Amino acid sequence: MLGLERSKDHPATPTDSRLARLVANTPTALAEKIRSATHLSGERRVVTALFADVVGSTALSAHMDPEDWTGIMNQAFELLVPAVFLYEGTIARLMGDSLLAFFGAPIAHEDDPIRAAHAALEIIATTQRFADEVRRVHGIDFAVRVGLSTGPVVVGDVGSDLVYEYTAMGDAINLAARLQSAARPMTVLIAENTYRFIAPVFECADLGKITIKGKTERIQVYEVVEPKSKPGMLRGLKGLSSPMVGRASELNELIHLTEIVQAGLGRTALVVGEAGLGKSRLVAELKSRLLDDESGTRTFEWVEGHCLSYGQGLAYHLLIDMVRSILGLGDKPSDENNYTYIRQIATHLLGEQAEEITPYLGHLLSLPLEPEVIERIRLTDPQSLQNQYLSSIRRILFAKAAHHPLILVCEDLHWADPSSVELLTKLLTLTNELPILFCFLTRPDRDAPGWRLVNAARDRLGNGLVEINLQSLTETDSRQLVANLLEIEALPEKVRAIILKKAEGNPFFVEEVIRMLIDQEVIVQKNGSWAVEKSIDTVEIPDNLQSLLLARIDRLPEDVKRALRVASVIGRRFSVRVLEQVMERQGY
Repeated sequence: MLGLERSKDHPATPTDSRLARLVANTPTALAEKIRSATHLSGERRVVTALFADVVGSTALSAHMDPEDWTGIMNQAFELLVPAVFLYEGTIARLMGDSLLAFFGAPIAHEDDPIRAAHAALEIIATTQRFADEVRRVHGIDFAVRVGLSTGPVVVGDVGSDLVYEYTAMGDAINLAARLQSAARPMTVLIAENTYRFIAPVFECADLGKITIKGKTERIQVYEVVEPKSKPGMLRGLKGLSSPMVGRASELNELIHLTEIVQAGLGRTALVVGEAGLGKSRLVAELKSRLLDDESGTRTFEWVEGHCLSYGQGLAYHLLIDMVRSILGLGDKPSDENNYTYIRQIATHLLGEQAEEITPYLGHLLSLPLEPEVIERIRLTDPQSLQNQYLSSIRRILFAKAAHHPLILVCEDLHWADPSSVELLTKLLTLTNELPILFCFLTRPDRDAPGWRLVNAARDRLGNGLVEINLQSLTETDSRQLVANLLEIEALPEKVRAIILKKAEGNPFFVEEVIRMLIDQEVIVQKNGSWAVEKSIDTVEIPDNLQSLLLARIDRLPEDVKRALRVASVIGRRFSVRVLEQVMERQGY
């Protein structure tokens, strides 16, 4: 077990000074989130620990002037730490030439392992560029290696200076350090506890089982190679499926809207629901119904824009994804061939007018442009440039809608960036002019920038807006979902009751509890069917659900979080008076 203890009586070291300097550069928005979530003393959190270390630092530093080596390390950390901050990780410790970062404490996200993997690959890529400079100036080979591990860690408070003031204990930290030691230079090594979370999103090389110091058994490891060009599904059970359950009326409402759009009128649908209630599944079912027409006749142009959970600071990231979908770029890389392609598409749709919009679409998508185009855009002020983006997108949508009605889906609007929200708000009135259906999927996060689009739609669209609020499944529907997924006719009522109790009508929670029971071999597959192998009395909440719930809790005001912590100790059901009395005795 690796402990990280910061002693207040110990004199400051160069590493302490370096750490203080690095955390002082924490982006303002992230620093505010950290300070609002620092009262964690004694909490057990699922985190992904990132351990990065300079390869052969002792040997390298022995052949250099100490001041030169210190300069190299200071510069290296200043270049690498922004990758951690970009994905809202926090710097837990610097230990000589090593860095430990946490994803999941003090700020929790439902996708912390994925964020950590992105940050790790960014660290490798940044180091590769820095290593070229170090080799040119100092004549040495500079490299790092990274280990990631996911698991429960006991955490505590973070100081007002954003430096951890506690001893953090947990096997995940120790394993991350061991994996880093076993990794090849300039690679990222993970074990099964992280792989199962990131496998749908990243290409990983199976390296088999290796011996890790402190582990009695050999452990399975993987090398993270790169993000997948087409990420797989993060939700759902591989090999198990179910028809959509409990959403027939909501689906019929969306189908009715598409009929109105097909008749030539624009509409907007707002689908609101907490995480896991099936917003994406509902729209996927709509897409399946519309595009799997047995006649083979294409009746709609389907466009999707997806938000990234860490994308609120990435300008226009939702709009960029939407435009790529409109133009049919999909997952193609941003190269000069794509600029030629979008010019051809725009010319097909707009004729000679294409040259008026192509440069701005290319600039929005960060495609290589001709020098004269770059200079023209450089001289354009930001507001005028935004207006050009807006005008270009409008003209493309008008041209597309002349051929087929449009369905434009914006997934995870609660993660949208402000600049995309601003432009999409200005596009809402297209429903008065075009056969277009805007479909916005969001959680009820009223503090998110994306909620401004919700308010704008309510203010401006009147009867042209239909709101669909997803609720938890009924017990009957939840039972049907379990039966559909497992197809176990004789599923013991005790096991079924545990699944239903933990899931509380949330389809995603149902799937994850079943996944955990399969992982624990409570439910096993025999002769092509599922069977209950073990008796259980209760189950823990799966790690990824813990992260999702903690992420929601972390966004609450501090006084509400205090009340929630006290309530969790009292029990599942209690009177408000009991909670008030306990909080009074605790001095709250």
